[in-house]
Amino acid sequence: MPPITVVFVGTGLVVWLNALFFLGVGADTKEDSPSPLVSVGWATLIVGLLDLVQATYIMWARPLEDASVPLAGLIVFYGLFFCLLGITEIQGLDLRVVGNLAIAVAIVPLFWWQFFDGGWMFKSILLAWVVAFGAVAATTYGKFQGKALGAILAATAAYTFWTPAIILALGNQIP
Repeated sequence: MPPITVVFVGTGLVVWLNALFFLGVGADTKEDSPSPLVSVGWATLIVGLLDLVQATYIMWARPLEDASVPLAGLIVFYGLFFCLLGITEIQGLDLRVVGNLAIAVAIVPLFWWQFFDGGWMFKSILLAWVVAFGAVAATTYGKFQGKALGAILAATAAYTFWTPAIILALGNQIP
């Protein structure tokens, strides 16, 4: 399987954890205990770092004339976002900074559109992430309900991360 599978699985898991938190599943803080968001933050930070390591590995393991540099660049966008989100959740910081970054992470990856010529799934994933990151930005500014964001993130984890990983695990090409 290609190294991007690690990114799909790990990032999908932390998007799922964040989704469940925003949906209120396991989000209540027990007396004299830290917020469950701290645990979500640690997982998010670790996966953000893992994404950055995978981006480096993809460039190292594959020839530069291959598509490794643009692919690694795209992974870095998401890796850095998840590092910031994780630190913000761990420290209980203002999430509006994450929302500000989410706007850039929603829009700039659309410039990878031609990179994915010949395949409809990755293009649809880029569009799904425009919606997801737009919802993140709106939620951090109080313009969108957290539970609605949670539903979007749950669908995003399943479609944009786990579905491609499952397709690859079954030995197929991503369409």
